[in-house]
Amino acid sequence: MRHALVLLLISSLPITAQSPSVSGVILDSSTAEPLSGVQLELVCSSATARAVSSPTGAFSLPAPASPPCSLSARLVGYHPAASTVLPAAPALRLALTPSQMTRRDSLDVSSGPFDLSQQSSPSERTLSANEVKNLAGLIGDDPLRAIQALPGVASNNDFVSQFTLRGSGFDRAGILLDGILLHSPYHAVQTQVSQGSLTMFNSDVVEEVTLHAGAPPVRFGDRATGFVDIGLREGSRKAPSLRLQAGVAATSIVADGPLAGGRGSWLAAARKSYLQYLIRRAGADTSLAFGFLDFQGRLAYDLSPRHSLTLTLLDGHSDLDRQFTRNTLSLNSIMLGGYHTSVAALGWRYTPSASATVQSRFAWLREAFSNTNRENLDMARGQYGEWISNTDLSWTWSRHTPLSAGFQFRRLRDGGRLARYALNPLTLRRQETWRATAVRPGAFIEQGFATPGGLLSLSAGARIDSHELVSGSPISPHASLILRATSSTRLQLAFSQAVQFPELTALSLSLTGNAALRPARSTHAVAAIEQRLDSRTRLRLELYERRDRQLTWQPRLDPRLSPTGSIIAAAADPRFENSLRGRARGFEIFLQRRSANRITGWISYAYGWTRMNDSILATSFPSDWDQRHGVNTYLSFRLTPSVNLSTRYTYGSNFPVPGFLRAGANGTYFLDSRRNQVRMSAYHRADVRINKSFQWGKWRGTFFAEVMNLSNHGNFIYDSFGGFNSQTRQAFPRFDKLFPIIPAAGVMFEFDALAWRR
Repeated sequence: MRHALVLLLISSLPITAQSPSVSGVILDSSTAEPLSGVQLELVCSSATARAVSSPTGAFSLPAPASPPCSLSARLVGYHPAASTVLPAAPALRLALTPSQMTRRDSLDVSSGPFDLSQQSSPSERTLSANEVKNLAGLIGDDPLRAIQALPGVASNNDFVSQFTLRGSGFDRAGILLDGILLHSPYHAVQTQVSQGSLTMFNSDVVEEVTLHAGAPPVRFGDRATGFVDIGLREGSRKAPSLRLQAGVAATSIVADGPLAGGRGSWLAAARKSYLQYLIRRAGADTSLAFGFLDFQGRLAYDLSPRHSLTLTLLDGHSDLDRQFTRNTLSLNSIMLGGYHTSVAALGWRYTPSASATVQSRFAWLREAFSNTNRENLDMARGQYGEWISNTDLSWTWSRHTPLSAGFQFRRLRDGGRLARYALNPLTLRRQETWRATAVRPGAFIEQGFATPGGLLSLSAGARIDSHELVSGSPISPHASLILRATSSTRLQLAFSQAVQFPELTALSLSLTGNAALRPARSTHAVAAIEQRLDSRTRLRLELYERRDRQLTWQPRLDPRLSPTGSIIAAAADPRFENSLRGRARGFEIFLQRRSANRITGWISYAYGWTRMNDSILATSFPSDWDQRHGVNTYLSFRLTPSVNLSTRYTYGSNFPVPGFLRAGANGTYFLDSRRNQVRMSAYHRADVRINKSFQWGKWRGTFFAEVMNLSNHGNFIYDSFGGFNSQTRQAFPRFDKLFPIIPAAGVMFEFDALAWRR
């Protein structure tokens, strides 16, 4: 955790001044930045005084000479604070905690708003808890949808949480929860995840989200492109609090409080959707109308000053029920779908000295799904599970030479079946099964070096990985350099390799699996220059190149034309192969300001070029996720002490329509010998959100209002391939329309015993 948080730091002495007053400065607890526009109220007996903090965070309130006095401070986006003070005391120093973060007992001032959590990660972008909340959206309240607004990230799909990094598919980006690699942490209809998904934990339990978009740190393994590291917050160790939130799609509750007199804390959260009921009443027939229920819990306890434990529990249920449209469904359409995922993780942190830390995590993960058709026959059923053990050591063996090393061990299991049916007569037309188990160990080591004064920082390391069912133990090197050319200019260079093993399904499917698959390999090169315009504003240019090889895909999955014009039909059982190689290159430029006052956010432009080569089909084509131009912006303004306005705009020149197609007249499509030659129309989406906080007795409330797709732009996504006419070669790809303009609103009520303790 990067920042320790604080509720209130007040130093007071006996009254010495002749003119009683209460004065001081108010700071952001996570950055120590002065906060302007804070509403302050001082109540002494029956007298009341009010003031607003200045741009430097300073305030002064007149007070009668007779104590006691109660001072309260309120600002939208922050926990309110209240405490008893003495008039005429020396200047106070108050620290307000952002409302999405957990309060602590100390103030830890960071050296800057753009500090790296991993010095060896050249493409790191971090979202604070408040940024995650504003960008998660009122419909889904989804932390991963906030990631889609960052520079270099593209999605262009309003229905899913997944995203693409620099021209690669979402399955090549890892999702880490407190250092544990998750498998599929989404509410979704399995086998149709691309048609709708939602992250299985809400933004109220997230403290920070960090994206490693390229040349990921050597400590992370088994994903070839990048990682999202999500940190869950702990409960308060001071006093209990309760938060209730209701929106257009779901209701959530979060409660937390202290354990054992402050030696530990607890946190519990639950979220229930009801959007599916609204869609059902409207009579819509869509597989997006799945409901969900999820739970999150965390216990933290300090055994001693050197030993601490955490226990994290996640559980999520998703279900689809289309019985009300049973008569309209085809035999191979899903009528009932269910998905259940659970995660339990135990963490142990040992600090033998100020220069060394050992952290171990032990986790269990389970996923189970089942889909049935209108005849209540199984269409898909499966179970996935893991046992995970991670141990990391961080040791600064001399003042400027940090050493990191670690070992990971995973035991994987996967099994299930897929079925397709024929109608006349009703028979099982095709069934495919899979079942496999494997041990997946890995280890890494990394040595860092920094010159005195921080002019130059270097790191070099490597990791080794293995898989019981895949031959070889690939070694992945990593090296990075940070040069502070001037006090405001920083240069970064990085080179790394990453490995990703094939899924157990691709290795063991009875008809299309390939037990001889090898791991995918990616080589990253990143160069960046960053100019600090002031202490809280930066301009950054980042260039990258990534070369991929041995990528797993199914080259014979799609029908196409031969060079002579004859039709080559899709294979009945297209096997997975390592036949794909790729090359991605581009740049990202963005201007970012991170401040607790006035404007905060970023404006970014990304250019990318990604091309693939298949050795089996002997063809070259743009990647399915190749997007040449992208713009992501996010701006947040605090209009008044109780009102905050945020805006988000996304533009993407968009991805190709996947397949061997060419465009004809009047919106028609035809088979072709070349792949990915047709692109979808450009994606535009502008969202506006306003947060209004208010006070009601000892309860604090926030009203949220949001308008999605403010311009009502008609965006579309590719859905599926609908076949072709063998005589005319005309093809019938299917497209779905994305969200129109949608207004949404929600409200949150919060009770915090600590804020109102007198």
